[in-house]
Amino acid sequence: MFHPVGSRPPSVYWRRRLVLIGSAVLIVALLVLTLRALTSGDGTPSGAGTAAGSTSRAASPSPSPTSTAANASSGSSSHSASVSSSKVASSSVPPALCAAAGLEVQAVVAKSNYQVGDRPVVELQVTNTGARPCVQDLADQQVELKVYNGESRVWGSHDCEVQPGTNERTLAPGQPVRVSITWSGLTSQPKCAGTRQRVGAGTYTLYASLSGRTGKAAQFAIS
Repeated sequence: MFHPVGSRPPSVYWRRRLVLIGSAVLIVALLVLTLRALTSGDGTPSGAGTAAGSTSRAASPSPSPTSTAANASSGSSSHSASVSSSKVASSSVPPALCAAAGLEVQAVVAKSNYQVGDRPVVELQVTNTGARPCVQDLADQQVELKVYNGESRVWGSHDCEVQPGTNERTLAPGQPVRVSITWSGLTSQPKCAGTRQRVGAGTYTLYASLSGRTGKAAQFAIS
């Protein structure tokens, strides 16, 4: 290998060998550079990493006036929505039962004067004197009307029959509600005892009771 053999001078062969060796070295160098370029392309360049880090830090400064105003507006809307929801919730709460002290009860007669044989319409009127609506049972068991002639008891709505059941009504503040009963004009006694008779001419007083509480009486005449 170190002693070229041929018909030409040895220098010719040495130059050929040097060219071949140089070509091989150049090819190896190119391969090494190519591999380095491919290897560095698969990772993230250090410069790009620095730029990305600065961008990330720049994205988290204190909020700008615009974003602060937007957040404040959003918070205000949320607060308004919660207030509205609470108002709706409070308005949807069912009214409580009426307290006896918050009700005004009185007797009412449709006409001040009737004829013998008429069927007078007698009524109980109840008014909620409180500030809020309330619920009151106005069923027949809770409403009782009585008619007196002087000191004598003439008729009572519970004497002969009491209708079962309930009749819960919501009473708005200051708005009177009436329960009407048509009286036959005949006398009656508790438990429907005795003989019922037609009442005669005279001055009569109507009393109205709600759940056992008697209110203001009303007078009327039969002639």
